Amino acid sequence: MNTQTTYRRLNVPSDVKKLFNDYSLSISGLMTGAASNAKIAKNLNYSNKEILPAVILHHLPDKQISAVINKDNAAETINRQYIEQLAELSKKFNLTDKLKTYNGCKFSSAGCRKSCLVFSGRSNIFKAVQYARGRRTLAAIDRPAEYVRGLIYSIAHHAKKTAGPLSCRLKGTDENNLHFKKVLLSVNEINNINSYYGLNIDYSNKPRTISEIFKNDSIIFYEYSKAPISYLKRLTALNIDVTASLVADRPTGAADAITAVKSGYRLAVPIALNKAGYIPRRVIISDDTGRRVSIKCYNGDLFDYRPANPQKNTGIILKAKKSAGGDILSAFFIADKLGPQTIGGGHIELIY
Repeated sequence: MNTQTTYRRLNVPSDVKKLFNDYSLSISGLMTGAASNAKIAKNLNYSNKEILPAVILHHLPDKQISAVINKDNAAETINRQYIEQLAELSKKFNLTDKLKTYNGCKFSSAGCRKSCLVFSGRSNIFKAVQYARGRRTLAAIDRPAEYVRGLIYSIAHHAKKTAGPLSCRLKGTDENNLHFKKVLLSVNEINNINSYYGLNIDYSNKPRTISEIFKNDSIIFYEYSKAPISYLKRLTALNIDVTASLVADRPTGAADAITAVKSGYRLAVPIALNKAGYIPRRVIISDDTGRRVSIKCYNGDLFDYRPANPQKNTGIILKAKKSAGGDILSAFFIADKLGPQTIGGGHIELIY
């Protein structure tokens, strides 16, 4: 009788390992788990059959990476200030030119950028939070193929740790395009990942996206997005569950929201709620051309796993949270009051 235990060894490819070493990243820490994220931690309050445990990817949004490496940055809040270590990394790996044109949130509005949640919570207490997000952002900009392969290892790590279905968001704090990046995994790499993490990745001689690579495993990808309908459909084509986001201060905000709803997407609506948990029953949005939708509302702050909510004619109400340096009265947020309110290119009304 053989009583010996077989120990499997993880062999991370040298180029991925070098990227992690260069930017002080790790397999376990690249994706953030519930222990370090209050939003996705709420998923754990429910049965795994209803609401899946989640991991999320945090980058710096918009052009914030350029701001935090600028030594002349005079921002008052901790999470918007200059970070010398990130500036040194950008110089070390010659990223100056790439950062000039980089925008992590090209679909954002002025109000969204000013009141972004990346500037709230622990990030305004501990500078290390933004430093970690900045390292991930620089690594993704520097070597996107190696970074995406690194994400595969990190997602696989958390899937094994969960020992069951796992949900995953790559657009946690920015509107990156990592879902569309295709990478090629070697036979040895696939065999090692499958053996070590207990996964079922098929071999292919063609580059694939992350969701394609994990198609045989119980890993569900879902995202919020402020992008136009053509972009949302590209995500859907990759088997990613998508919730569109209302951008009330965008000139086409009403029209974009109506188009998304009529195309079958949920709509996230950020409201400056007077009382947490007390949300409208319905939201009515009309645009200047006469189009109109009326959607049933669900409390989006109870948990983050959006696939558990109905897809069609659904409004996900999110309580507006004031970020450091942000403005809770911004036109980006809907006021908690009766009667029609003007938004970009139309109106919105909350029905209680």
